[in-house]
Formats: sequence, C-alpha cells, structure tokens
Amino acid sequence: MILAKEQNADLIIMDEIMGRRYAKQLGFNLTGTIGILLKSKENGLIESIKDLLTELTKKGTWISPKLISKAIKLSNEE
Repeated sequence: MILAKEQNADLIIMDEIMGRRYAKQLGFNLTGTIGILLKSKENGLIESIKDLLTELTKKGTWISPKLISKAIKLSNEE
C-alpha cells in the first residue's frame, strides 16, 4: 500500500480482509480475485468464472460459498 500510495495507483488488488479495510480507510479503490475474474469475463478474456473458481478451491484457496454463488450469478453462469 505504501508503494501504491507513492505511485498514485488507481486500483489495489487484494483479497485479505484486514488489508482491504485498511486500504479503504486510506481511500484506495479495491478489487480482488473475483473482481478480476468478472472483469476478465466481461472483456472476453475468459469463458467461465465457475470453472476457475472451482479450480482455485480445489488447489486450496478458500473462498466463501456465498461469494462464489454471487460471482456465478453476476457472470450469468447459473
């Protein structure tokens, strides 16, 4: 976040809850892994968010089931 502030970054990519809270307090714009996946699908860079989220969870990344469900809905993959 120090580097982002020094560089006047437009966006910080962060999933960690405490870090996100602190970044918000500092006024940064934030996105996380799911935000990147949604934007990638919107721009035609990936075909399926659901498949990638499944792969991430199989490899040990914890993502709440509620957040996965919301991302799938937002990506129109239901």
